[in-house]
Amino acid sequence: MNLGREGYQVLTAETGAAAQEILRTERPNLILLDIMLADISGIKLTKILKRDPATASIPIILLTAKDTETDIVVGLTVGADDYVTKPFSTSVLTARMEAVLRRSESKPAETGEILQAGPIRIHPVARQVWAENTPVDLTGGEFNILLTLVQSAGKVVSRDQLKGSLGPTSHGQKDRIVDVHVASLRKKLGPARTRLRTVHRHGYRILV
Repeated sequence: MNLGREGYQVLTAETGAAAQEILRTERPNLILLDIMLADISGIKLTKILKRDPATASIPIILLTAKDTETDIVVGLTVGADDYVTKPFSTSVLTARMEAVLRRSESKPAETGEILQAGPIRIHPVARQVWAENTPVDLTGGEFNILLTLVQSAGKVVSRDQLKGSLGPTSHGQKDRIVDVHVASLRKKLGPARTRLRTVHRHGYRILV
């Protein structure tokens, strides 16, 4: 009701299964997803949607009463674009929605070129990654960190800068949230992980 008053066209689903059924025919600009669903965890559903090429590009904001660091890290590592804890006001929610939508809508204007750092290649617009010519399935946070490092062309990027690439949810969180993403990213890159270097007390860099 409140979002309708703000001018949004809203589709609703009470379960994860109902949401997936809607997404077979509809492509919303944004998904607001409660973690506590009757049939499936919102975090698990986020993971499913982000791994499906048909829905991977749709930004997701998780809504939950949980606000521990662990919950936030889990939400981000499965690909959520933002995280809002209850209770929240309509104005706060819409502000976070608008921020996520602005980031999402800016992507088509990005260059369509392929960026490269050794055996690692990135297509920013399609949000696709290859390592040693093998496709790599990354979460939203992992992709944003890798893209930031590659765009820095070998320069050291601080943990604070990398945390900023994760979006508003990371604000106020410990730098450990970046280390969690980087550790997962290294595992997924396989042998190409040696390109990603830790610079003690400063941050990370990638060999170009």
